[in-house]
Formats: sequence, C-alpha cells, structure tokens
Amino acid sequence: MFSEKFLYLLNIDGEPTMGYFIFTLLPLFVVLFWLILFLLDGQKESAKRFLTLFLCVVLVNYIAHWFYFNHNYRVYRVLDSIWVFTSLSVYPLYYYYLRLLTTDTRVNKRCVWILFPAILLSLFSAVLYQIMSPEEIDLFIQEILYHNREMHSTYPLPVKLQLVRIHLFRYIFVVQVVVVVFYGIRMINRFNDKVRTYYSNVQNKELKNLRLLLLFLVFTSVVSLISNLIGKDFFTVHPYLLAVPSITHSLALFGISYAGYHQLFSIRELTREVNEGCESEIKREDEMGNVSKGLNGKEYDQLYSSLELLMQQEKIYLNPELRLNELASMLGTNRSYVSRLIHNRRNLNFCDYVNDYRIEHAKNLLTSSDGDILPIEEVALKSGFTSNSTFYRVFSVKEGISPSRYRKLHM
Repeated sequence: MFSEKFLYLLNIDGEPTMGYFIFTLLPLFVVLFWLILFLLDGQKESAKRFLTLFLCVVLVNYIAHWFYFNHNYRVYRVLDSIWVFTSLSVYPLYYYYLRLLTTDTRVNKRCVWILFPAILLSLFSAVLYQIMSPEEIDLFIQEILYHNREMHSTYPLPVKLQLVRIHLFRYIFVVQVVVVVFYGIRMINRFNDKVRTYYSNVQNKELKNLRLLLLFLVFTSVVSLISNLIGKDFFTVHPYLLAVPSITHSLALFGISYAGYHQLFSIRELTREVNEGCESEIKREDEMGNVSKGLNGKEYDQLYSSLELLMQQEKIYLNPELRLNELASMLGTNRSYVSRLIHNRRNLNFCDYVNDYRIEHAKNLLTSSDGDILPIEEVALKSGFTSNSTFYRVFSVKEGISPSRYRKLHM
C-alpha cells in the first residue's frame, strides 16, 4: 500500500510530480534548516562560523541542483559554472572545518589555496559558456549534461572542451574525497590521542562521531559520482530512484550539521588546558628535561611509587574529572614528565591508565557480596565514570564482556 502511494506521488508513467519535486528539494530544506539555526545561534567560535560558511556554499549548490533536476535550462546555464565551484568547494571547506576543530585555533587566510581547483575549473567553464553560441549551449546541456552522451567528432570545439571539463571535475572530485577522508581521519585520531593524554573523562571531547561521518561521506560521494555518471535524464525516466541520492545527501548534511551544532570541545579548549598554569611550570619542565631522560634513575622510581600510592590508597581515580594537570600538581612535578612516566611504565596514555583503576574498582563493586547488589548505573558512578554508556564501552573493551555479563559469571 505504501509503495503504491510512493510510486503514485512520483508518477512514474508520466511527468514527475509532487514526489520528484520533494526529493529535489529535500537536501536544500535540510541545509536551510540548519543554516538558520547556526545564524540564530550567533556563535563566535571559528570552527562553527566556518561550518556556517560551508552550509552557505552547500545551499547554493543545491539551489543549482534544483534547477538542474527540474530542467530549467535557461537558469541552469547561468548556474552551471557556479555549481562546479560549489561542488568542488564542499570537501575542501569541510576539511578546513576539521582543521579548526583539531589543529588550527583560528582561520589562516592561506587556506584559500584549497579552493584553487574549484576556482580554476569554474572559471574555465564560465569562459567556455561566454564563447559558446546559444545553439552550442543547448547542444551541450541537452546532449551531454542531461543525456550523458560521450565525445562525438561532430561536436564544436567549445562543447568538446566542456566535456573535458566534466571529466576533469570527476577526477578532481575523487581525489578530493580520498585526500579529505584520509587526512581528516588522521587529524581526528591525533586530536583524540591528545585529549586522552590530558583528560581522564573524554566524553563529549573526542571526535569519534566525526570520524564515522567521514566514512559515511565516502558512501555519499560514491552515490554522487554514480548519479553524475548515469546522467540526469535517468532520474526523469526513473524518478523513484532520485530518493537514493536525495535521502543519502540529506542524512549526510543533517549529520554534519547536528554534530557541528552540538560540538562544544575543540583544539581551542584543548590548547587552553595544555597552556594552563604559569611560566614557572614551563621553566620547571625545562629544568627537569634531563632528569626525565633517566628513566631508570632513583628519582624516577620514587615518582612512580608516589603515583601508584595516589592511585591505590588515595583512589584519586574516583574523581570523574581528574586531569593530568591535577595529577602533576599532586606529585609536585610537570605534566610531560608524568605522561612519559605512565607511558614508559604502563605503556598507556593518561586516560587509559586512570580507567584501568576505575575498571578494577568497578569489578570489585560488581562482585561484592556485602549488602545490596548495586545497579550497574550506580557502579559506574561510584567507579569514577560520568555516564553508563562510557562505563559499558570502556569495560567491554578491557574485559571483553559487558559489566552485567561479568557480574553473572563471577557472583
């Protein structure tokens, strides 16, 4: 019943109607919705402002898309070169947004170079449109853009050059996707490693969701490339298939916008944490640099004993917001020294080191026979975790089973 109504909306046997119209507008509405939210939010943070710029470019891109899919030839011949620019700007702009989250604390004007391929190819297309006659433009749009015809010897030279432009667009687009996904994931991984070096509670600080989004963008890009290769007239003949790229793109844009809107932690906050303290600590780190290299020295062993004493007797790991800065202050030393100490003795970063103690504490609570059996949620909180989901994830990774399963096996 639902499928019949769906096909009726798309009017497969005739001209595309309401359903086709909706799917051509769906990504545009998603972008417009989030763009309004970002503008109303009035964020001054560089990353969010840059993401707002990204959404503006995407909005223009989907406006051009709408005219394209609805066969408004007169308008689209003007927008085609703009569509080339916006389409080849999307991934570079998103890449630099990731840089502002993970690496750069402010926008660097030199980042404009990432838009050079988009600028050059769109200018090339615009110049070709200027020298093409109205007949050549109609031939190009009808035969190549909509019907995806290949090179023909009878085509005029400007039309042939436009066809070359289309092939160049596809090659550049593929390269952009590969480069952005590769370097984007690498930047996110490095940022997450830094976060785990300074914080024991990394909830809402790590960028794991953005890493998943990047992987989903690969799928979205494949859908885009296939749509571009088969030609737009294919979706006119089979309008119900337009739902695939429309919904895929809408989900990707919604995910990017949602994650960006709720992202509260970035390289700026991490840098503030790293730089926390006074010049005296920096001097102390410099003074202790030579000592820190003597990893087998007596002072090194004493410091490690003091660290273990704090963890085992004082149980400072039960503080859910314990930070490396605080631990270094308790030990009367600097952060880099403590971080190296943990890495060399336990082969762990600060976060994993603290969580090891929290998990051991939780295991004792899970199997304790004294008094009432604590709910899993209470065990998590009493062990220094800020949420049940984080506790389950960390426990399952370390022990290989869930906390509830562990309790059943050891009670």
